[in-house]
Amino acid sequence: MSNRSEIHDRVLKARSLKDLEDGYRDWARDYDADLVENAGYVAPKQCADTLSDMMASRNERILDAGCGTGLVGQYLAESGFRAIDGLDYSPDMLEQAAAKGCYSDLMRADLNQALNIPDNQYSATACVGTFTSGHVAPQALHELVRVTSPEGAVCFTVRDSFWEESGFVSVIDDLTIQGAVELVSRVEVPYVLSEGSHCHQVVLQVL
Repeated sequence: MSNRSEIHDRVLKARSLKDLEDGYRDWARDYDADLVENAGYVAPKQCADTLSDMMASRNERILDAGCGTGLVGQYLAESGFRAIDGLDYSPDMLEQAAAKGCYSDLMRADLNQALNIPDNQYSATACVGTFTSGHVAPQALHELVRVTSPEGAVCFTVRDSFWEESGFVSVIDDLTIQGAVELVSRVEVPYVLSEGSHCHQVVLQVL
């Protein structure tokens, strides 16, 4: 078992992709036990439940962006979804996600860069725990919207502290003004129960 506080602080303070890759390499095997079982990391389940409630068909194709060890994909699969793709920058986290057996395809990608995915490929996109300090900037929302088909949903979380210090409101406003999305909901929900922390869970409908 890892020292969760120490390694969590390490990845949150990462200053480069190499820092992130090294941190998640050392955390990948213990990540689920540390965060879900011991700390009460509930954001992945909440996002998966939100998309499950919104989507009538379990045959729709879903992207789990920043999938990590595959928590969102696992919860979606438990709800009956079978066409789930995942992407993450960490090869060690992707290895853990692959072991869950719930993904049709797994890709290594940097969400701060343009994605090698055609437009309008997914009926829904989830992004949980990825928009956070040292990880992914709010501008990545443009790519998540681009790869999601019209009438599809993008559901993502942003930890409270990062929401305040970054430009998510501005990016969402820009996407709305451009006619790219409509804001369906923005609610404050628990993030990690043992911390008493919260996050903003946002759902956008792609237009």
